[in-house]
Amino acid sequence: MKFTHFFLILSLILIVIAGSLLISERHQKTSLEADNEKYNNSQSESTPLEINGGNENASRVEPECLHPGYGEINIHSIKLGEKKVIAHEGDKVEVRGNIAGKEYHVGESGGPKNTCHYDGCVVLKGYLGPEASKSSWSYISGKLTEIEGLNVKITPQKFCLKANETIEFQVEVIAQKAGTYYLYIVAFGEKGWKSWDVIEVEVR
Repeated sequence: MKFTHFFLILSLILIVIAGSLLISERHQKTSLEADNEKYNNSQSESTPLEINGGNENASRVEPECLHPGYGEINIHSIKLGEKKVIAHEGDKVEVRGNIAGKEYHVGESGGPKNTCHYDGCVVLKGYLGPEASKSSWSYISGKLTEIEGLNVKITPQKFCLKANETIEFQVEVIAQKAGTYYLYIVAFGEKGWKSWDVIEVEVR
């Protein structure tokens, strides 16, 4: 009888130990699965960054569409509807403009040419600059300054331009201080090209 009790107690002890080991193993497995899931999620989250990096490279102009002066010369794709406006202090004037995803051709004279476009995403920015402008960015960029004496708003300021597409925008100018200002509206293409136009604003 005593032997039977001892055997039952021993059996219960062994069952408890086996159960504890099984629970511990399951816990370790669950913890490992959780870690794996966490790692997989972190890898998934990092994928868009890699894709975005690829997109940034893809947004650059293709080598066959490069020409001497690409990104340096004003492509004259942006046009303002007015060349001069007159306002009094406190007045608001609006000037309309447009920008076109015009085509250009690259190739040797007399040989085959690639048809390319000044397209892609664009940012428009306003600056003050000199009365006389040249077509080289290296010249004009060193003479552009932050806007003072005027409050300028460009709508839309950011957009994506398709090949052969023309997008209109509006420049709102609020005169704050008397003087003559040469307001430059500069388009920065994500592919590296630039275009700008200038309007004289006389505030009385």
